[in-house]
Amino acid sequence: MKHTVKIKFMMKRVFLLMVLFSILGLVKTYAGWYQCYNYKGTVGNYPITLSIQITEGFFGEKDKEIFAINGVYKYDHYNNPIQLVGVLNLKNNKIQLFEKFNDAQTATLEFNFSENIVTGTWTSLQNQKTLPLNLEYVSKLMDISDADVFENVEILQLNSLKDYYFMGVYSKKEAASVRANMQKLKIMNKHDNSVFQIIDFKDLEYNVGNVITLIYQNIEVNNLSENKITVWCDVGRMGGVFTIQFDKLKNKFISDYDLTIDGPN
Repeated sequence: MKHTVKIKFMMKRVFLLMVLFSILGLVKTYAGWYQCYNYKGTVGNYPITLSIQITEGFFGEKDKEIFAINGVYKYDHYNNPIQLVGVLNLKNNKIQLFEKFNDAQTATLEFNFSENIVTGTWTSLQNQKTLPLNLEYVSKLMDISDADVFENVEILQLNSLKDYYFMGVYSKKEAASVRANMQKLKIMNKHDNSVFQIIDFKDLEYNVGNVITLIYQNIEVNNLSENKITVWCDVGRMGGVFTIQFDKLKNKFISDYDLTIDGPN
């Protein structure tokens, strides 16, 4: 399968990615990019889906005992993904996450890190109301060595459209040249959590969904009113994107998979 590659220099994004790679020490290696853990549970009586990602160090300082945590979660009745940022303290194995909404911190989630049943608290930063947080470990995505292998691990994506949110389905084979990559994209109806469409990427000549350091940001909204998104893929030096857009006549999302390369080819 062949696809047109359009060379385009997106210098602002190139600069931002270079800075981020430098901070996290990821320029020299791809290994260690993705250490993700998925949970289902409740905040009070509200069902949620939550995914966290542990970085290799705390703002690039790998000797620190407090590690940066990034993530995303959603309330399953509303399905509007919310960004999470915080820390993992290795001394007591506790995670503290701050919910970010419209660039403001609106709540905290605190719990002990575990691949098991987790309990903790959710606290509003507006009125200090506290609700019990109950989580159950579902799956993990580990891409920290060539030997890591997994299949069909779903990662909730941060960006969404008015009526749809996205779940990336990731797999990794055991090979030095193969990294975790998005094999499929599940497009989900927000109103009832049903699957609207599944787009399969496994026959493409390049890997999809593994360029942006935070794995849940590999889908970006290109045009909200036109239901148009961009998908990051592993091409060129800095990666590239193609667009997927809703076609009203066909009543589905489509793409011609034309690539725009980010930075030098």
